[in-house]
Amino acid sequence: MPRIGGNSGPTKSQNTETLSANSDAQVVTGHKDLNLSLNRNDISTVVSPDGMIRNRDIKSSGFCRSELINLAKKAPVPQRVQLGPTCGLYALGMVMDAWHKKDPSNKTALVTAQDKSGLGEQYTQEPNDDRFIMDVAKQQGYTAVGEMFTAEGIASTARQFGYQAKTHHECSLDDLYKVIDAGHPAIVAFDVDYNGNPVSEGGARAHYAIIQGYLDDNGERYLVARHGWGVQKDHVWLANKFAESWKGLESTDFYGVPGDDLIPSFPGVSEPEKMPKSDLGNGKVSIKESLSAKIVEVIPQGKSFAELSHA
Repeated sequence: MPRIGGNSGPTKSQNTETLSANSDAQVVTGHKDLNLSLNRNDISTVVSPDGMIRNRDIKSSGFCRSELINLAKKAPVPQRVQLGPTCGLYALGMVMDAWHKKDPSNKTALVTAQDKSGLGEQYTQEPNDDRFIMDVAKQQGYTAVGEMFTAEGIASTARQFGYQAKTHHECSLDDLYKVIDAGHPAIVAFDVDYNGNPVSEGGARAHYAIIQGYLDDNGERYLVARHGWGVQKDHVWLANKFAESWKGLESTDFYGVPGDDLIPSFPGVSEPEKMPKSDLGNGKVSIKESLSAKIVEVIPQGKSFAELSHA
């Protein structure tokens, strides 16, 4: 029983919209507002040719499930498919594309020179800034090859392109909903499984995504997300499953021994100046303070940040 937006549970009202009882062909009748809930007593039903009961209006009007997901996206972003270990920079690029699409005066840029032939894949809006996002992040000391293990590095890079950017710390799901309710894409980090969905690996598979919206279905809250793998554009995740992954980021072995100026997977590449510095031993460095339960909110000048309990 999907319900889009808002922090409270499903309610009954004259604006209530209903889904058919057939979960394989869910359809919403009418669209007076976006507060969707299921009240089966309100469903007008008829007998179908095979004797099954169905919604009377299922063929005359309605939303399919994919349309419902689109309606849930209060802060949609265009897709970018990342090249290399650059998920955070491509996430920022998606957010920049989204704001540029709303107002062409907002800056957008390519992540690397390799993107130049990737219209429709590596970017969707023609860049209006000749700089590359990765170069800017490197100049600030946040990355060596595109990795971004500090949320503040994403925010700082966004500011270099004229955006306001804030890193929210120790966030809850309610904080995440407030950013989305403001119409602002939320850049977050989590552990990703092999299908592009949240998993709890303690930071071993840390990855960035943008949360675009949320909805309720059958008593569960779901998030609508997008990230740089591009295999599927919109991912729909159980909010609690995401939160477990988001808050469980602890460490990475990407840098091996921090401070030795070496990156094991990239021979000859030096560690960035502003990499996480907390050495946990055994080739691991802590990312809990720099990534766990963070939200990076990037907005154009003149807009106001969402009012959260954690700044």
